[in-house]
Amino acid sequence: MRLRIALAVLGFSAAAAQASPQILALLSTDGTVPLYCRGAVCSAELSAFCLERHRATPEAGTPYRAAPNAVLVLVVTGADGSVREIDARGLAQFASVRDMTAVRVSVDRRALGDAARIGIRSGAETALLPVHQERHGPPRLSADTDRVAGPVRAGARGVDRSADAAVARDLARALDILRHDDEAAAVRLAGAAQPVVQACATRVADETARRRETIGVYGHWTGRGIVGAPSLRSCLEEAHASLMTRLNLRFWNGEIPAPAAPRADPRM
Repeated sequence: MRLRIALAVLGFSAAAAQASPQILALLSTDGTVPLYCRGAVCSAELSAFCLERHRATPEAGTPYRAAPNAVLVLVVTGADGSVREIDARGLAQFASVRDMTAVRVSVDRRALGDAARIGIRSGAETALLPVHQERHGPPRLSADTDRVAGPVRAGARGVDRSADAAVARDLARALDILRHDDEAAAVRLAGAAQPVVQACATRVADETARRRETIGVYGHWTGRGIVGAPSLRSCLEEAHASLMTRLNLRFWNGEIPAPAAPRADPRM
């Protein structure tokens, strides 16, 4: 993954891997993101970035929880069309997906009563704290996590307002649509990420045709394992991870100044 290479270049220490992983900033959603339900679990993928440059990058599936000051709202639509908003901090569960560039948010539908549709929105000051595990050693001091989830996250609001953040949001949305619908819908509803999605679709089509002509099969044996056929999903995941990594590096390097005043958050 490109992020791990970037961290190595920046002098990330392998010894940090034994400590608690990075606190993440959840990129503001700039509206409500729909959750897709399978059985009782409703979930979506959201963009994220790291607030702690020299801490360990989370492994895939690392559990996170919303910081106490996070602005997270569940928008629940009942079968009768009525809409209610619920504080999501105690209901939403998070897990890292691709290093620190994305998280999957999950909600137990059974805890919401009559819920025909569920969405989530996040403000521009939401941070996610790693759930403490024994292998990380003693828990971090609350003063330390409060500093990162508070002033440090507030200082990263410029990331949320950047043009690249708008593309990242729509890439995450396109990926969710792709997982639950079809490629045509993902391309059609890509929004600001339309050029990236179109480029990926073209690249995948060209590579698939080339493999069919030169190899005769979609996947092939390399000596290390089977390399499967290229997919729009894998291309979009790589594009999203690369984009969020670049944004994170710019934030760490002080190239994205914080706005003078925060935009109003979607509070209860």
